[in-house]
Amino acid sequence: MYERELENLGLSEKEIKIYLAVLELGPETIQNIARKAGINRPTTYLQVESLKTKGLMSEFQKGKKTFYF
Repeated sequence: MYERELENLGLSEKEIKIYLAVLELGPETIQNIARKAGINRPTTYLQVESLKTKGLMSEFQKGKKTFYF
């Protein structure tokens, strides 16, 4: 349902998987986002950067870890 709408907005299949995983998980590390989305970590980093550029994701530091939301 949401996938088609996000696709119409110009998001790629991997961006959609990551975006929906983050919506479900809340603020989380790349490792957990990648696991939930079923995408490897290096690709997840690239897609998260793309989503940040589009204004759909942000990040914050907590201790030594970076969380994305």
